[in-house]
Amino acid sequence: IAQLLKENLYYPRSARKRKITGEIIVKFTLGRDGVVFDIKVIKSKSDILSRAAIKTLKNLSGKFPKPQNEITLQVPIAYALK
Repeated sequence: IAQLLKENLYYPRSARKRKITGEIIVKFTLGRDGVVFDIKVIKSKSDILSRAAIKTLKNLSGKFPKPQNEITLQVPIAYALK
């Protein structure tokens, strides 16, 4: 899941231009069909990155591995400029 997030990370151009970086902690539920729902930002210092993290999860919904049972996950999503 972490690898999928890293490879498909949505990093807004406006955030890159303004050199906004940081780690967003998101909590979400992954259904048995691999679909993401009930997304909540737990920790963030940037509204732009919070929205981007939510968009990343929504874009990947259905592409995650399908768990045997519905699970709730809390994951960090790192935004860093190279």
